[in-house]
Amino acid sequence: MDCVSGCPLAMAYVPWQQWTTTYDMEEGFSAGTIFPELDLPFLGGACK
Repeated sequence: MDCVSGCPLAMAYVPWQQWTTTYDMEEGFSAGTIFPELDLPFLGGACK
């Protein structure tokens, strides 16, 4: 039995979303969210 077989696949942290200003429909569709505070750049890299 390996050491990760009993571990969960992933854990999520989802904070409460405060309803503030929103993007208009076109900008929200382009950004993938209507909330400007959730519009964060993906700075992915290789796992090491």
